[in-house]
Amino acid sequence: MKKNIYIILIFVAILGITIEATRSQFILQVSSNKSGNSGVQTNEPKQNAISQEEIAKLAREKFLILHDPKDESSMAIARNVEQVLRYMKKEYDLADVKQFAKPDPQYMTVFVTIENLGMLANLDELMQYAHNGGNVFFSRTPEYNDSLYRIYRKLGINSINLPIVTNGIQMTSNLLIQGEDAKIGADSIVNSSIPVELDRQAKVHAVSADNMPLLWETRYGQGKVMVYNGTNMQSAMNRGLIAGGISLLNQDFMYPIFNMKIMYIDDFPAPFRQGIEPSIYREYRKDIPSFYRDVWWPDMIRLAADYDVTYTGAIIKTYNNRVAPPFTDEEGTDSNNLITYGRDLLKLGGELGIHGYNHQSLVTDQATASHYEYKAWPDEASMAESLTYLDNYIKKVFSSYDIQVYVPPSNVLGEEGRRALKKSFPDLRVIASLYAESDSMHEYIQEFSVAEDGIVELPRITSGYSRTDIHDWYITNAITSIGVFSHFVHPDDVLDKERSNNKSWSELVKDFQLMMEELYQQYPWLRSQTASEAAASLESYMQTDVYISHTDKKMTGYMNNFSEEMYYILRTNKKMTSLVNCTVEKIEEGVYLVHATGAKFEIGLEE
Repeated sequence: MKKNIYIILIFVAILGITIEATRSQFILQVSSNKSGNSGVQTNEPKQNAISQEEIAKLAREKFLILHDPKDESSMAIARNVEQVLRYMKKEYDLADVKQFAKPDPQYMTVFVTIENLGMLANLDELMQYAHNGGNVFFSRTPEYNDSLYRIYRKLGINSINLPIVTNGIQMTSNLLIQGEDAKIGADSIVNSSIPVELDRQAKVHAVSADNMPLLWETRYGQGKVMVYNGTNMQSAMNRGLIAGGISLLNQDFMYPIFNMKIMYIDDFPAPFRQGIEPSIYREYRKDIPSFYRDVWWPDMIRLAADYDVTYTGAIIKTYNNRVAPPFTDEEGTDSNNLITYGRDLLKLGGELGIHGYNHQSLVTDQATASHYEYKAWPDEASMAESLTYLDNYIKKVFSSYDIQVYVPPSNVLGEEGRRALKKSFPDLRVIASLYAESDSMHEYIQEFSVAEDGIVELPRITSGYSRTDIHDWYITNAITSIGVFSHFVHPDDVLDKERSNNKSWSELVKDFQLMMEELYQQYPWLRSQTASEAAASLESYMQTDVYISHTDKKMTGYMNNFSEEMYYILRTNKKMTSLVNCTVEKIEEGVYLVHATGAKFEIGLEE
């Protein structure tokens, strides 16, 4: 009997030692220090589908943007249209409306960005271009004047009146991909619009909150006309309207997209606030660190598994506000969080990026820092030194892990901060801030691109656990125009009444689950990627030259500098008869995802 007891005690002791060893930093280092470089591009040879001589003979897809250089609104709309066309890899020309004579029939679509159509010396020639088979996109509410009165019937309008203020926008078609229900409430968006009554031939794509037509198309002769009866087409949040409008105006239209779904967790892994948050304790009977360990993180893991989400974390070492050396103070540091959550993140197929040594934005300008109640850094050298300490901190746990992704605290970054980052993290290849526009002059705003210094600009588009109309509008427009969902959350959103909208975690996680579920159901084709994987995809996309050739019965894609794969959105009402070097997946009625796997690919079509 005693012998059995001793055996049991010895077994329990060995088990305890094993468990403790498993939890130790050494074991975690061994199991977690493998570098996650899956995003790095290989040096595979590029493929070319078409020679320069053949390109010169190819009928090119080309667009014309008419603008007024003295009208900032016109120029802002023109810049937005330009950016959409650049992402689509389509050729375009810009023309001063005052010097415009008549459109060349080679242009697939002419964009009109001015308000006063009287500035067009040859308005009749523009409408004749449409009548002969061209397409015209009036991307701004026309001024109520004699010029509009001359052509309003050709725009699908039966009657017009003086401009009024309209509120809200509601889609009525799938011009936005899977966006027939997309809307922005009356309190959140205002337009100046002309009250119109449309003829029966007009196809309405969007209306205001009180049902005033805001976006419609109509046939005119052999061509089409589209009118945006609003004044905010300069906003990046409306780029899907531009892309969708182009693809509906032009028969059998195809354009490349990035096809990526990226999810960031900012401030993670990082030290969690100690103590008790009353609302959390009431619901879960846990202090803050235990809540994150036992509730929040398991919920996030479950959602990632259920809805094909891959997390990219942004590490913080400490929340002190030190901006000058020395940076050796370990107070407020929690390496156990880095070990445990960092290991979990990598095991999930995720990625470790950095937010910073602390949460002080990398700027030396005190006015910018003060806007966020931060301290300005005294110089670039201090920034670099703090980042080196951060690198050493990470290397103690993940000794062979190369950090490739940086997320600026509060989405603020100065040029000196960028230089410091490159000094301290030579493998850094991605900066992820905010997309296209912001109300703040301090934030670091990006387009998806590769900068001159080789850093991939990979902005985030939306944020938070809960949805709003504007949030959904951004998502739908971004997916329609570039095929991207890029989102971020913070673990401590649940502790912030403003960011959580006074919701508990049980409410927030339901909101977040609904967001992820609907995204997965509506856009299951989006590729779930880490930030560095998405950066590699973007670099490949940026390097690839695309040429599209059409006939009534076939579309042919030619790609130079092509490697492995490329994705496209195809809008057509025709049936597919044959496929060469590609697959086609139906997204919704008249909308398809094309996955090209060869430098030259073909899609057969029939009515």
